[in-house]
Amino acid sequence: MIRRLVFLSALIGVAGPLVAQENERQPERLFRDRTPLEITIRAPFSELFKDRDTLESKPVQGMLEYTDERRGAVSIPLTLETRGHFRLKRTTCSFAPLKVRFDKEQAKGTTFANQGSIKLVTHCQNGDRYQQNLLIEEGTYRMYNLLTPLSHRTRLAKIRYLPPDTTKAVTRYGFFIEDDEEMAKRNNGKLLMQQGGNFNQMASYQMDLVSVFQYLIGNTDWSVFAIHNIRIVDMQAADYQPVAYDFDFSGLVNSAYASPDPRLPIKSVKDRLYRGPCRKIEELLPVLTRFNQAKDSMYAALTGVPGLDPKRAQEATDYLDGFFKRIKDPKGFDDAIGYACRR
Repeated sequence: MIRRLVFLSALIGVAGPLVAQENERQPERLFRDRTPLEITIRAPFSELFKDRDTLESKPVQGMLEYTDERRGAVSIPLTLETRGHFRLKRTTCSFAPLKVRFDKEQAKGTTFANQGSIKLVTHCQNGDRYQQNLLIEEGTYRMYNLLTPLSHRTRLAKIRYLPPDTTKAVTRYGFFIEDDEEMAKRNNGKLLMQQGGNFNQMASYQMDLVSVFQYLIGNTDWSVFAIHNIRIVDMQAADYQPVAYDFDFSGLVNSAYASPDPRLPIKSVKDRLYRGPCRKIEELLPVLTRFNQAKDSMYAALTGVPGLDPKRAQEATDYLDGFFKRIKDPKGFDDAIGYACRR
């Protein structure tokens, strides 16, 4: 079990309790803005995807190329590895998620300066629906960033994947995700990786914000206890801070391969289920107020993702509308909390 730290009351601001003040150092160049990158990755992808071992990946060497306004053509050597579990299966994704490793010395002065190893979320399959789902997932991170700095930053990219047989090149959207440890450092904290956390050990406001956000997007694929799609940041001077990530199993994204755990009392990922700690509705009011305050900016962040089809954007906002209609009268949220309190 991770230890319990002494709780220090959070400061109250217009955006709710402030669990962390971002330190003064600039974010890494890659995540300083949201302008989509246009890059080429040269690598033997057939070799990379041949052996999909979830425990031991077999890296390949490649090259990342892009054009810089000041420097012209830029080429950076890199190492690629497959990653993940469910999306790593051939039956789920023909194009697996990737981990990209840079040599920091060779990446100096480029957009990828100071990056070591970062995740790259890929398109999974070639159909347009998969491409749109990826854009919705990247937009989900954008919404989350508006609610709390304790969240991973992302950078969208239009990527040309170029194998040795150039006739098989494809161009698809993907997005890079800020490294876990960098996210923790940016918030003046330290990343914890051991298992055994429970709700009572987490900072209450941040735990409630994460729980309500997961309910908003219809995501039940997470666990604090098992550190599943959750990272925990030790802030030293306060309780532990949970950070959610990986939203492809949410109802908002609505991936073709996603289904809820059969032990849960829902049949579809689009069915919302609150899986946070049992709370009285009065205890959740600060968080619900924060979501109402951020509603317009979150909708704008999601629908403003480059490449997102207007019909898919409307489908996503219609889904979010169901949440905001429910919390319009906070007492109506009591039923949602009921499942957590009955467990």
